[in-house]
Amino acid sequence: MEPKRTAPITGVLNFLEVLASGHRGPLDQITTKLHDDTVIVDSSLPPDTMLWETGIKRTNIEGKWVIVEQYEDKEHAELGHQKWVNILTEYPDYPIKDIDNWSLET
Repeated sequence: MEPKRTAPITGVLNFLEVLASGHRGPLDQITTKLHDDTVIVDSSLPPDTMLWETGIKRTNIEGKWVIVEQYEDKEHAELGHQKWVNILTEYPDYPIKDIDNWSLET
């Protein structure tokens, strides 16, 4: 799926709406930790975009979350999640690129 851009104001409003409901964190989530917890693959349904996405955090490389893919539903997210787990299990330094779904990169 091509990344869908989210207008920052829309994301903030979605996030505030979910906060007002009392919910905290992703609406659903799949997390796998690899290589002594230095690599985390997290696929979730965040309240700001309402789109399934996979983020990767590699403590020893980027040191921050990098969103690598979005998905139309949980089934595709589970497949994408497993794909990234398989790749990073074998190649922990595999090059990744942020999809920039907030259009913040220059």
